[in-house]
Amino acid sequence: MRITLNDIIGVMKTIAPPNLAESWDNVGLQVGDPTWPVHRIWVALDPLPEVIQAAIKQNIDLIITHHPLLFHPLKSINLSKPDAKIIADAISNQIAIYSAHTNLDKVTGGINDILANKLNMLDIHPIIPDKTSDKAKLVVFVPKSHVQQVMNALFEKNAGIIGQYSKCSFKSDGIGTFQPGELSKPWLGHEGHFEETEEYRIETIISLQDAPAILNHLEKNHPYETVAYDIYSLNQISANQGLGRVGHLQTPLRLQELADHVIKSLNLSYVRVIGDPELIVNKLAVCSGSGGSLLGNVISLGVQAYVTGDLKYHDARNIEMNHMGAIDVAHFESEHIFIDDLVSKLQTVREKRQWSVDILPCPVERNPFYLKT
Repeated sequence: MRITLNDIIGVMKTIAPPNLAESWDNVGLQVGDPTWPVHRIWVALDPLPEVIQAAIKQNIDLIITHHPLLFHPLKSINLSKPDAKIIADAISNQIAIYSAHTNLDKVTGGINDILANKLNMLDIHPIIPDKTSDKAKLVVFVPKSHVQQVMNALFEKNAGIIGQYSKCSFKSDGIGTFQPGELSKPWLGHEGHFEETEEYRIETIISLQDAPAILNHLEKNHPYETVAYDIYSLNQISANQGLGRVGHLQTPLRLQELADHVIKSLNLSYVRVIGDPELIVNKLAVCSGSGGSLLGNVISLGVQAYVTGDLKYHDARNIEMNHMGAIDVAHFESEHIFIDDLVSKLQTVREKRQWSVDILPCPVERNPFYLKT
């Protein structure tokens, strides 16, 4: 079986739906052609020059990263610049780059859930629940003879994804009515005659950003000259998806004991600690990456401590003034934990679908910071 980049992208969209990404983010395919074949995959935190060069030597076809290669529109491709050189090297060696960033942070089972689970937290829920405003319900009416064909067409374009489930839909039967006009070319019925026919109502969930592609594919696979459909915008609040996580420790710990617990759980050599070492911590918030921007939300939740990365001086003073504690585990360490988990999820899909694809963690990454004593 020939596995293409598009096959892998379909799986990644179920693991980390792109519509969950923040509006400023740039997730999805960064470099490559969806028709390219894929035999070997690396999962990495960053699409660094050394990662690309190592991938070339190891015959890697796809690099799945957390941090996107491209955040802003390109104004030029100057090969003396590192980002442009990465693009050129990737294309010339047919290496695709795909990124799942804030969508992987926010999704159920994503990086923040991994972090919370590693710390053995209970009653976990998001610091800021996600509003899935990009979601919409598509309703289409189909003659009985073409129900399966239309449903397959919708699912081919990623309709019906709800969390970790795909091909989700509901169908009910009824009677449709119509009367073809003078210039019509009806698939069913005759010009000027009132018609009744057995039809099915198909309902499914779509992402609004995918709507044009879905509707175009729907029209190609629907028998009617004019397809009858409705799109209803949804604004749902998710109970288990969103930024960061908050929960309780299995057993209350002093802040200095929590620091030891974090070091052991994340296999770290050190952490930075803010607050009274004797502070008793029961309710805890965590956020992978740079969590300073969520500090106001964290304080409002009444937690005793916050585990995150990239805290600044004034963040630390704010934490002290609110009689809280915090543990800064650094950006790299708080996010690198996703790699083995994503590799395992992709390997599970590979085994179920019997794909001949190697899926491996990138072996050449390192923290850009180091301690000098």
